[in-house]
Amino acid sequence: MRRHNLAGELSCPDNQTACRLSSGPIKEIGVLEKEAPYQGRKHGRRARPILTEPEYFLKETTLIRSVGIDLSRTGSHQVRCLGEQARPCDSFSFDSTVEGLEKFEKHVFSNGDTPAIIFEPTGLAWIPMAVYLRARHPECQMVKARLQKVAALRRYLRNHTKSDRVDGLTLAKMPFIDAEQLDEAYLPPSEYHALQRLTRQRERLMKSITIRKNRIGSIVNGYLPDLRKAFSDEWSDRARLFYRQRLNPFTVVRDGKSALETFLVSDKAKGAMTESHRVYQVCQKLAEFYEKSKPAGMIDEDFFDDLQNEIACELRLMETEEAEVERVSGRIEELYRHLHPSDHLRTIPGIGVRTAQVFLAIIGDPHRFRSQSAFANWTGVVPGARQSANSEGKGLRMTKAGPSMMKRALFQAGDIARRYDPQLADLYYRRWCSMARHTCKPWEQ
Repeated sequence: MRRHNLAGELSCPDNQTACRLSSGPIKEIGVLEKEAPYQGRKHGRRARPILTEPEYFLKETTLIRSVGIDLSRTGSHQVRCLGEQARPCDSFSFDSTVEGLEKFEKHVFSNGDTPAIIFEPTGLAWIPMAVYLRARHPECQMVKARLQKVAALRRYLRNHTKSDRVDGLTLAKMPFIDAEQLDEAYLPPSEYHALQRLTRQRERLMKSITIRKNRIGSIVNGYLPDLRKAFSDEWSDRARLFYRQRLNPFTVVRDGKSALETFLVSDKAKGAMTESHRVYQVCQKLAEFYEKSKPAGMIDEDFFDDLQNEIACELRLMETEEAEVERVSGRIEELYRHLHPSDHLRTIPGIGVRTAQVFLAIIGDPHRFRSQSAFANWTGVVPGARQSANSEGKGLRMTKAGPSMMKRALFQAGDIARRYDPQLADLYYRRWCSMARHTCKPWEQ
């Protein structure tokens, strides 16, 4: 019986399940159930037959070298597989369920291949996949690609096209283009991972507190000028109590100075009476000013009552976040003491209580870096390089490639250390004299 295949006509016995083609690589050919339709000639050449499933099954055995995964936060993940010489050999999609991950295993590892798996760290979508594959295939290399490099390669490959399939193909090509710069994804132990999550949560809470303080400060400065300056500490308990219950200058003047002193000076704190006197003077001037401005009809006594309620709400939320910061900081210190009992980090000049916790959380296991240079490049606080022929750029900007929290902690540690270490202070002064980009002189800081 005659059979047709992609290379033309081929005669095979009915009971034979595989045969050698007249040319090309060896391929596995499934049993054909019926004759594939012959399409005749087209433009003087024999046309290829149209094969329909399950009439014909053809699979060329190919070694998968690289797998690019374009992760999605909510939908399916798109996968592109490349074989030798970066030739596409498979593409499919899966999700982060057990069934989806088993489907991924079947496509990628069924032939015993151990390819490099490259993905972008899209939110937290990469964690379930990475944990599953690390447990099932520990010999497989998983790489978190840097977003800047992936974007640059995507522009080179498909300048005017942006799709999930193109992104997957771009990621899969990374090992063929920049294999030396691909760092394996680091999956920290559970306690380090918890410490990292807690430090990030504390940073978010502190940012929120700062935003609320700025909002309250802008409101008070806008409607009640010089009031914040009357307090020795604008966020002290006395100042917060005043913002919450005595923000209306008309009410303060009407009740009198002695009532304000009784309200603010509940203890024998040093300077409390002087502070109360300054606050009362500011309220007198504000009440006189707004009394003359009443004909405009925009601001009256009732307005200040609503303004006081708004600020009181912001203060309640801010104080709740401050309490959460204290709770989270306590848990962070417990984990830090457990993971780093020697506490050598805090003996380094410039590194304090919180920066040491951040360093331990972000770095994790320091032995995962090949060298000190690799660690410096990972942090992103090294200058870039620009060299051509006999010229070489000097004094270039930092690469800034690395965790943003790590760079902020390094900056804070360096700023503190140069105030106590003479060598760092001398280096900082010489850099300041050569660059002259700071707004104040080093001896004024």
